[in-house]
Amino acid sequence: MPSVDSIEVNGPFAVTIDKNVGPNNKGWIFRPANLGSLDVKAHPIFLYGPGGGSHPSYYESSMIKVASHGFVIYSEESTASGDEMKRALDWIIQQNSNQSSPYYNKLDTTRIAAGGHSLGSVGAYAIASDPRISTTIHMNGGSLDGMGASKMRKPTALVCGLEDNLALENTRNDYRQATVPIWYGEMVGGGHGSGPFDGIPATIAWLRWHLGGETERKDMFIGEGSFYFNRGTWISHSKNWENYRD
Repeated sequence: MPSVDSIEVNGPFAVTIDKNVGPNNKGWIFRPANLGSLDVKAHPIFLYGPGGGSHPSYYESSMIKVASHGFVIYSEESTASGDEMKRALDWIIQQNSNQSSPYYNKLDTTRIAAGGHSLGSVGAYAIASDPRISTTIHMNGGSLDGMGASKMRKPTALVCGLEDNLALENTRNDYRQATVPIWYGEMVGGGHGSGPFDGIPATIAWLRWHLGGETERKDMFIGEGSFYFNRGTWISHSKNWENYRD
């Protein structure tokens, strides 16, 4: 990944959107316009689930910001089942080996994150245990059945607003029960839409750490001196990192 001075602004890649793609032609892909440029031969992948009833276009500005840092994002309207994410995961991996695909040999299928907002976050739990997933990011969407933590296998990020009456308690419950390395950021004054909008720089930093290989980003999340530890609008918690190796 090209280095950046700030995660608060767009990264160095110009971005394009491929619409009506995917296994059912219902997905949008936000991606660097020139795949394989800026010394990035293969781009990490982020599967993103919108909130219930929301189209990927609702998150366009945030997804463009993430893609501008070198990530290829697949997004499709969500269900809590996560079925669309499972299909998308298979499909996008196949595209990397399909010589007729514009994504041929341009994707890093060893570095894949899944996540989403609200219902899309719930759907991401359904794919969290897939061994092809490197990390998951759950924004304002704790598991509805209280079993989210049992599905975590890799480093996990949770984000929720303190004024989010829909997702706060479920998110806190998932954090309490988690046994994997996990970071949980609460946004002071944040409502149900806080994570994918005002909180999107944290997602970028997390992806640059876990998919982009910027291991120094750990210091933004973990420990009392970290960037997101009780700073500004953030109150953060973390655990189970003692034996973690990047």
